[in-house]
Amino acid sequence: MRRSVRLNQRPAPAQLVWNWLRCQAQVVLSYLKSNPESSDYLTWRHQFFQQRLRLGLWLGLFWLLISGLHSVYYTVVEIEELRRHFLILLGDASIADAYRDVTIIFHLVAPSLMVICLLGQRTAWGRQHVAGLFLLFACSINELVGQIITTFYGIPITPGTQVFLAIAILIPVHWRLHLVAQSLPIAYYALVYPAIGLTTLGTTDTYRLYSTGKIIEIAWVCSVSILAVYLYERLKRSEFKAHRQLQVFLYSVSHDLQTPVVGTSIVLKSLLDQYPSGAEISIKRSVIERLLEGSDRQLTLIHSLIESHVTSIQGIILHRAPVEIGQLVDSVLVDLQQSLIKKKVQLTNHMAPGLPLVNADTNQLWRVFSNLIENALKHNPHGIHLTLDATVIEPQQRHQYLGHEKRESAAESIAIHHIQRCFKAPMLLCIVQDNGVGIAPDQCQRLFELYARGLRARYMPGLGLGLYICKQIITAHGGEIGVMSRLGEGSTFWFTLPLYPA
Repeated sequence: MRRSVRLNQRPAPAQLVWNWLRCQAQVVLSYLKSNPESSDYLTWRHQFFQQRLRLGLWLGLFWLLISGLHSVYYTVVEIEELRRHFLILLGDASIADAYRDVTIIFHLVAPSLMVICLLGQRTAWGRQHVAGLFLLFACSINELVGQIITTFYGIPITPGTQVFLAIAILIPVHWRLHLVAQSLPIAYYALVYPAIGLTTLGTTDTYRLYSTGKIIEIAWVCSVSILAVYLYERLKRSEFKAHRQLQVFLYSVSHDLQTPVVGTSIVLKSLLDQYPSGAEISIKRSVIERLLEGSDRQLTLIHSLIESHVTSIQGIILHRAPVEIGQLVDSVLVDLQQSLIKKKVQLTNHMAPGLPLVNADTNQLWRVFSNLIENALKHNPHGIHLTLDATVIEPQQRHQYLGHEKRESAAESIAIHHIQRCFKAPMLLCIVQDNGVGIAPDQCQRLFELYARGLRARYMPGLGLGLYICKQIITAHGGEIGVMSRLGEGSTFWFTLPLYPA
């Protein structure tokens, strides 16, 4: 209690500084937090990472063997020349013997680690922990292993900056792993050597290892290689995102045009069945008007979908107009009449003719109702009870209903418990409710996503892209969309739309 009192009595300038620091910390944490990736991109990255790592292991093993033969030959056969060289430069010929031992040990250890990584890739553990194999591979050739070995012989060496670039070019994914792989030899070079006092080699001061030029070279190469890997990953993410948007577009074309085409086909087929071959067919004017209305809707959908795809902004462009929601729902039900009869659906339509107009795009709103009703028919057994309802939500209406024990409709119950936004203007709440199999609560939270995110993510069972499109349309109108469901208790999909200004 005393602590809370002291915090409340904190001076205003200190409180402002504290709030600013807290906000800055949240911003930094948001940048460091990785964004969720799509499952298709994660699958590609994992496979690409495995393939490039296998290639890097074979190349690393080959060049380690080649350089090992040359280094061992030079340090063993021409040891006298090497001693003279160290005597002239460092004033101590015995360093050549230590250098020879280091060379032999390194070219025995490093290729052995490569072979272990190659064998590990063939195991279930290696396929699951590819990051560990990558770090072992990188540390084998970026001088970390060499630094550890040479430490016991009193010979400090610098990190191999050329190796940083080579690994980044060969395996341009997982930039954080590259950062870790580069940080290990740099940390050993910058911290361990000074800490253990390994600052001289022979009679020469080895602080030249920490010269300004060497530090700039390491920083420059590391930043370039990390940035290159990061930009490559971002480019691949954008490619997969564009591919997903194309899938959404193709799905929209096939899905939204299917209903009018199927309705027209059913009408024409029923007419052909009523008359024998070669007979003249008399058609009522209402049937022709219905077919013409379906054709006009097809053309409108084609134009709107092409226009939305060109914009590349999730494909939603609105042409708002005053819309009478009851008439719109009636037109949707006419197109879906045969499907409703086939599924033996008991339909209850509470969309009263007196509902106020909404400020919406007729064609896009038609897609929402069509998707939601077809979703209920597709994922439920025959004979379900389907209810359509709508009610007006005032800005303060939610609080008014809290004191009522009995509510007039399910729409008012949704308005009280599931609308989270505080509206500044009246909204129309629409619901599509069924008493079918229901949806698990954990799936309801991710139902309107394009793809489930994560390494083990898959499409939600029995659900396509239609709900994702519905969310994009309702969000573009300035409304909200959601679902209330439990397994075995049916589902209630709801969304809000702005009213047309009087």
